[in-house]
Order: sequence, then C-alpha cells, then structure tokens
Amino acid sequence: MKKVTKTKSDHARKLFEDGHSTAEVARISNINYGHAWNIRKSMLAKVQVEPTPEPEPVAEKQIEKILDKRAEQYGTFLRNADIAIKLKQVIHNAMVREDTHLYPDQLQALDMIATKIGRILTGNPSHLDSWVDIAGYAKLVSDRLQGTSR
Repeated sequence: MKKVTKTKSDHARKLFEDGHSTAEVARISNINYGHAWNIRKSMLAKVQVEPTPEPEPVAEKQIEKILDKRAEQYGTFLRNADIAIKLKQVIHNAMVREDTHLYPDQLQALDMIATKIGRILTGNPSHLDSWVDIAGYAKLVSDRLQGTSR
C-alpha cells in the first residue's frame, strides 16, 4: 500500500528521499526554497554518519613516483595549468558577456573538460583516459538533463 503524504512538508521529505534536489522539491511541493532547504537540513541532521577512517600516510617516494608518472603522461603541471586556466577564462568571460547561467554540474563539467584539454595539449594526445574523461563529464550533464543524476 502506498504511503499517503499529509502535508507539504511530508511531501517534500518523500521527494528528498527519492533523490530530488532542493530546488526541485520546492517547485514540486509548492513551498519556498528556504523552507525546502530547512527540511533537507533537518533530514541530514538525523542521519547517523559513520566516521571515515584515516587514510594511511602516503610515503614521499610514492608521491614522487605518482607525480613523475603523471608528468610523463600529461606534461608539466605548470604548462597544463597555463592552458587550462586560459580556456576556463574564455568560458567564464563568455558566460558573463552572454549572460549565461549554468547549473553547477554544467560549469564543473566545462572546467574539467578544459583541464583535460590542457593535459591533451601538453602531454600525450593519444592517452585514452583523457578523451574518455571528457566524454564522461559531458555524459554526466547530458544524463542529468534527461532525468538521470549520478
């Protein structure tokens, strides 16, 4: 038997349990955003969070090894950062100039894609992971626009 919600707040709680965002809950439940946010906040406060175990320290030599391997694949961090920052500036300037408003996932995807493009241009352009990552960030936004959030 399906549970019947009695109030707008009950309806909002059910929507949060189903994975809806605060903005969606406010719109669907016909309540203001602040009220929806407070409901979400109270729900989160009731959740018992297990403490995450402390990660084991990574030895300095392991860090050096990882950084050297990344530099081989992506080029130097400084060169990569220079290109990525310039691409991100173009994106952000265009958003201001065109008065474009993006959802956080859209903006983050564009930022990460700029980072991946920087790595492709300064490192190994045939490194498959860079291309797969770009496709992955675009797919996350595309999926969300089609109703599937991950």
